[in-house]
Amino acid sequence: MLTSPKFWLLILIGAGLGGYYYHDHTTKLRASELAVQEVTSRLASQRSLIAQKKAFLNQRRDTMEKNQVLLKAKDILDKRLEKINADLAQNADSFKVAVENARSAAAGKELGDFTLTNGKLVRSAKIRKVDESGISLIYADGVGTVTVDLLPENLREKYDLGANALIPKLIAAVTAFKTSPPEAELKSKSPTSEPTQPEMAKAQAPATPSVTTTAPAPAAGASFDAGCLIIIKTDHGSGSGFIAQVNGKTYVYTNAHVICGTPKSFTSKIESIKTASGRKIPIPYEIELSNTYDSNSSNGLEDVARFPVTLKEGESAYALVDTNFSVAVNQRVTAYGNSLGGDAVTSLEGAVLGLGSDRIEVSCQIVPGNSGGPVVLTDTKQVLGISTYLDSGKSDIWTRGTVFENVRRFAVRPDKVTQWRKMQYTSLMSSLAELKAFHRDTLTLAAACYLDPKPNRGGFDIPSRPRGDYIIRQVIVDGSRFTLGAAISNGIARVNQRLGFTKGTMAITQVVPVFAEFFASVAQVSSSQISMLSNADRAPYLKQFIPELLEIRKTIHANFLNEGATRYR
Repeated sequence: MLTSPKFWLLILIGAGLGGYYYHDHTTKLRASELAVQEVTSRLASQRSLIAQKKAFLNQRRDTMEKNQVLLKAKDILDKRLEKINADLAQNADSFKVAVENARSAAAGKELGDFTLTNGKLVRSAKIRKVDESGISLIYADGVGTVTVDLLPENLREKYDLGANALIPKLIAAVTAFKTSPPEAELKSKSPTSEPTQPEMAKAQAPATPSVTTTAPAPAAGASFDAGCLIIIKTDHGSGSGFIAQVNGKTYVYTNAHVICGTPKSFTSKIESIKTASGRKIPIPYEIELSNTYDSNSSNGLEDVARFPVTLKEGESAYALVDTNFSVAVNQRVTAYGNSLGGDAVTSLEGAVLGLGSDRIEVSCQIVPGNSGGPVVLTDTKQVLGISTYLDSGKSDIWTRGTVFENVRRFAVRPDKVTQWRKMQYTSLMSSLAELKAFHRDTLTLAAACYLDPKPNRGGFDIPSRPRGDYIIRQVIVDGSRFTLGAAISNGIARVNQRLGFTKGTMAITQVVPVFAEFFASVAQVSSSQISMLSNADRAPYLKQFIPELLEIRKTIHANFLNEGATRYR
């Protein structure tokens, strides 16, 4: 049977089937072992992840508990600080009112003779007004303002002026107490939120020396467009401007004082307007000055001007922020302008330091020449403000080491201008010339107060002696080009012609009517000018200067009439 072929055939078949099933079993066994190894590895990873989550959550729980303690302490301190703020503000307001009352009551007070800090004697002084810049006086040599640095110490103390003034210190103290310290941004998530792998890795990682990296700052010229930035030159200085589109129209915006100047140097003409890229813009036919004005807020919206301009193909323009735009302290801004009149537009980075209803305070280092230039939001490139004015800092024990020790810089919000006054450029220049002539005529009238009768009463003697910073004769001669100055010069000539025919001393009865006619005729011209300017309609920027021009003129006018009534009788 063992030798039977069938037997061995069965044996071979059985062996083959056994080998197959053995190989299959071995393969499945190896696969099972690999699966077990993979599951074991996953379990180990999950255990590690769970341990990391526990460590992270424990750290966060400790942090939150500490934060709760700090928040309670902060709440107590905030309430105490609020009480201090209220008390300090009340005291500051009370003292400010007292000082303002003292300054207001000073008008008309006689100071007599006193000596300035530079040794100069001021004789027969009478106070016109007192403000932070100094004391305006009528004195033996004329009318003028004595700046704070020249005032004797007793007057500074009496009217709270100068470096030791208390009002700026109190205001700085109130501001310092009201200014909240910067708070670190809360970056942690809720304790119930799922931590990320990087956060858990950081929580479990061993302590290593920290390396601080700073993100690159935006490029200085990120929003610089030379075609939108303007350089303006007048016969009295240089300023800045910018092109912006508003309600579908395109304008050049700038400050009114860039176009018009100031009482000490009103503009006679605009010499050139050009973009920083070199394009020349024609002198405008019409100019719009802001007709939005708050008499209690100087250097504000009244100092804004604009005129239409046509863009060429490929040129662009800025956009103003919306009038309801909410400005934030520390918001990044960039100021562009013709710094110091260098005919090169500069880019000055900074941030918003303070907020007002119609202006902002910025840290951008703007200087004269930047006036009229745009202050642009760094992120959106929209115009937030127009660089307008600087305020000298206060250096004392309260401000030392603070921003208030240095020059402060302000920009007005052009989007807040709601009314405009349109006028022809030639009419604006005529108005400026009128104000300039009025101011110059006042100086000539002041000089006419020092005319002397000739020894024989044969007319007027025009002295060449100095009065203050002027020579009397020179002021009268140069002033003859203006209306009142011409009336004075012509009147002097008529008097001298009528009374100068004799070498002997004339009788008083002969000369009094002639002198009286001169003083009456000059006073009539001066009164007419005062009346016309008092009733003149001007844009707010120009109108703000009229009260002081009139006040000085009326004082000199009264002195002139007094001279005629006393010395020539």
